[in-house]
Amino acid sequence: MTESKHSNTRSNARKRARRAAVSEALPSTVATSDYADAFEVSRSPTDRRSAEQWARDGCEGLPVTIGRSGLLIHRWILGFRLGPWVSPEHVFGWRIVTSEPELLHLEARSTLLNGHMVWRLHRERLVMTTFLQYERRRTAPVVWAVIGNIHRGAAPYLLKLAAIVREPVAQQ
Repeated sequence: MTESKHSNTRSNARKRARRAAVSEALPSTVATSDYADAFEVSRSPTDRRSAEQWARDGCEGLPVTIGRSGLLIHRWILGFRLGPWVSPEHVFGWRIVTSEPELLHLEARSTLLNGHMVWRLHRERLVMTTFLQYERRRTAPVVWAVIGNIHRGAAPYLLKLAAIVREPVAQQ
């Protein structure tokens, strides 16, 4: 029998992501924030993936229609100037500002707002914090009032996908 590329583990498939208090400091490149939220998911202390790999695993796990819808919202509604979907310098089109084993800082900019996502690994959890700076002080809060609801539903789903560790199946 041939080796299957990946198999989901049952314990990881049941993980739940949840909203968390914002405890992440603003990235050093960000002066102020008009909006911030955080979501977390539990992780095993033995999980050796970097914060960047967690983010990539979550994005790569998205169903095609959800991924395309997300890109459409990011590009055409929020106006983010995104890079390539698959690139060593980008995750989901967001530019990598910092990538360290326990920290990933992503950035996307537009004339409407600037976004920063920070993925931070803690011993038994991963926290994704989103910071927004409104560039258009009247328009951005109105747009975010609608799109923010989508974000707050999608972020836990993305973290749940990232938490599903895919382990190679042994040859039989």
